[in-house]
Amino acid sequence: MIKTVRIGCIVPAINTAAEDDFIALCPPDVGVHFARADVDQARPMAEQFQRMVDDAPYLATTLVKADVKVVGFACTSASFFKGEGSDAVIAQSIEDRAGVPAVTTSTAVVEALRSVGARRIAVATPYLEWVFEAEREFLQAAGFEVTAINGMERRGGRDIHTISESEIHDLVADVDSTHAEALFISCTDLPALALIGEIEAHHGKPVVTSNQATFWGCAKVAGLKPIEGYGRLLRDHL
Repeated sequence: MIKTVRIGCIVPAINTAAEDDFIALCPPDVGVHFARADVDQARPMAEQFQRMVDDAPYLATTLVKADVKVVGFACTSASFFKGEGSDAVIAQSIEDRAGVPAVTTSTAVVEALRSVGARRIAVATPYLEWVFEAEREFLQAAGFEVTAINGMERRGGRDIHTISESEIHDLVADVDSTHAEALFISCTDLPALALIGEIEAHHGKPVVTSNQATFWGCAKVAGLKPIEGYGRLLRDHL
């Protein structure tokens, strides 16, 4: 089938989940194209994040050559680690250089959680403590009450994308409570997309994941129709 819409996506080079998830979410007439941001895991994590941020505008210029309508910056931590407003700075730098709209994961997550009507959220992450504490501050600055947040002290790459489905279920169960109005499963390299429907049914509340939200943000810009099978966000809020 001829692709009538094309979406661009910048992913960390060590990430193996985001590309699979974006491809799975694409309707038959939508194409997705990727650029991989280099990651030197020998360097401190904050420096890894900053390298991705610095490289994003150039990488976006390579994606627009494929006639993409929007570019997604698909790394949750790199788009929030510098705090409130840092996500918007990344998106603006991409737009200024590449000339197309840009969506960062953190911006999309905030908009997604608002769209499903949540103010109190529980957050499950695989992150080191300093990373998920930075995420807590970012989400609180966006107006959410974080009822619980946890992590698994994982550094990235195989440390994260090999986390099992049962471990993800346990991680979510650990943070959920009657106080939370929605569940956010954070990290674009965490293989959680296929679990969204099951988790929503079991916990009885909306689930937002990093890749689902990033794709949703891009899909809104691209004018896509609702997508079934991956949670309330894509079904009810496109």
